[in-house]
Amino acid sequence: MQKTITFKSEVSGTAVNGKSPAKVVFEGAEPDTGIVFIRDDLPNRPEIECCSEYAVKNKRWSSLEKDGICVEHTEHILAAISGLGITNIRIHLNCPYIPIVSTFSSWEFIVALLKAVPITQSVPLQYKVVKQPLWVLDHFEALNRKRYDSFLLGLPSDHFSITYFLHYPEEEIPTQVAHFSAIKDENFISELAKARSFILDQDYDSMLEYFGENINNCLSIPSGNATLRWSNEIARHKVLDLIGDLMLTGQQIKGHFIGFRSGHNMNIKMVRLLSNT
Repeated sequence: MQKTITFKSEVSGTAVNGKSPAKVVFEGAEPDTGIVFIRDDLPNRPEIECCSEYAVKNKRWSSLEKDGICVEHTEHILAAISGLGITNIRIHLNCPYIPIVSTFSSWEFIVALLKAVPITQSVPLQYKVVKQPLWVLDHFEALNRKRYDSFLLGLPSDHFSITYFLHYPEEEIPTQVAHFSAIKDENFISELAKARSFILDQDYDSMLEYFGENINNCLSIPSGNATLRWSNEIARHKVLDLIGDLMLTGQQIKGHFIGFRSGHNMNIKMVRLLSNT
């Protein structure tokens, strides 16, 4: 069945560029509304529906853009909405950016949504179903100029699950594997919601340009600025990002996804493949 929230709730933080405060307000919605972002800071309060047509990659994060109006850095908030099985919700913004919270994780969004009391609605849920194998192939070049392949697969399944293989050649990060199966909301809350984003030491200066001082809240690899919550926390965060990006379809999904060195750009390509099937 479809699901919304009972009460309003809000989350405040810093814009992803680290230059201004940002806030979102969650509001319940009628069945079949879907996920809708409202830019309260603009004339006529334009709305941007969460759907593949508007999904884009901005710099190092995922966003929605409709008629030149953006909602930026959507992956963590959408992961929380997906993880709790919420299908109908209106999200008010005071700027183009979703706030950065809790070291680039989904935790504060989960807390706010639980305070808003998710509630089941009396309308059946329509899933986006992976009916046949889907794939996105890509590659990248390491510092030693060696080419490394990456891929993202979507396979038929009777429920939503993700397996992610993290492997950074030439970097001081051990290969990690993370698996998530959306059988219960509690799985997302306990296993993924607090998984933090990360940066590589040599990327610090370039990431500072993108994220501002927010970058100091990320895990720094390999030097480290905090104790890992799980030995595979980095891979878990990649799963969290993929969950949020797949929610850009605007629907809960039935399918098993396998990612190997994949990221936002490939995730959005998969969203488009899903929407065309």
